[in-house]
Amino acid sequence: MQTAGTDKARARALLAGATFACALALSLALTLLAAADAGAKKTGGVKADGTCAPQPQTLAPKGDSSKRFTMLLRVNQQVNVDEYTDFGASGLGRRIKPQDIFVINTRYEGSTPAEWSELATGLRNAFPCNRIAALNGMGLDPERSGYAFALLNHPSVYSLMTDFEPMDWDEAPRASWSYNAGVALKRIKKWNTTLARTIASSTGGAAKRGGLVPLDLPGWSYGQIAQDLDRKNQRLGDSKLGPLSVQTQDSCANGGASTFRTRAKQVFDQYVFRYVRKTVKRKVKKRKITVRVKIKKRARPNLNNLSLQISFSDTPNPLAGMAITKTSAKTAAACTAAGLKAGGGAFFFFASTDSMKLLFEQKQISSLRPPG
Repeated sequence: MQTAGTDKARARALLAGATFACALALSLALTLLAAADAGAKKTGGVKADGTCAPQPQTLAPKGDSSKRFTMLLRVNQQVNVDEYTDFGASGLGRRIKPQDIFVINTRYEGSTPAEWSELATGLRNAFPCNRIAALNGMGLDPERSGYAFALLNHPSVYSLMTDFEPMDWDEAPRASWSYNAGVALKRIKKWNTTLARTIASSTGGAAKRGGLVPLDLPGWSYGQIAQDLDRKNQRLGDSKLGPLSVQTQDSCANGGASTFRTRAKQVFDQYVFRYVRKTVKRKVKKRKITVRVKIKKRARPNLNNLSLQISFSDTPNPLAGMAITKTSAKTAAACTAAGLKAGGGAFFFFASTDSMKLLFEQKQISSLRPPG
């Protein structure tokens, strides 16, 4: 027969056991929540063992549109990093896929070397597996925005891409800018050599790639530019590693999706064919004609290493002169879909994070990038 004291002791034991069980359950729940939160702050490129899945050798991976679609995302300031590293319901972090590339615009007026480094480090902390590139000018002052070799020694940056247009060309004493295709190609090849040699001889950046972001002009041969970039990056162990991003934004801004798709196909065609001038004799007379010559497969640049540029605004003005101020997110999404259908994979979105939020709301993009 049990006494009253025994009953009280049992009650105290039961209470203590219940309290311990509740505490254990609470601790387990908090642990699971912390793990879920930590997991949410990593991209899909992080494997179970904490390592990164292999990145594609090219800008965009192979596959259908959903797999191939790769975003190159412009980063000007810390506010852009804050938006991209926000994994909340309204943040952009959940939209980023492992193959996407952050492009730090060191040409941003007034930016400094310390700021460029902070941007790269902040992105790497939030996205341990995504690639980070630098969009540099052609200036030779390492302390000013537009420095040609900015972020060369930052360990998180995988590529230096040079913006090739008049405002960048004029950052250093050089001969006057020329739009002539032949002159431009010679200058581009010379610059690609300078960039490659500078990268190769650096102490902390020798494994980086050299790339180019040229103007989009009729008559310029982007296939030949890509071939030259491939040659200048061969020291890294592969014959087709040169990233190229063509400034095709005006085609989208001025003609919408149909014009953008047409221009995309024209640029893609240059990766397979070359157009050369040839002298032929017809009825005694000689004349020059343009001949379409197929590039040998081994020498062709890889189309997956090409990105097309699309610029747009969250407050577009159709009467504005520049693509970045006149193009809407709706038009940008339609151009992206048209470019993908034409065979493209990588797109450099030169736009603010506010503009990118609107882009993700468009059905062509939201279907490819639903919130994670």
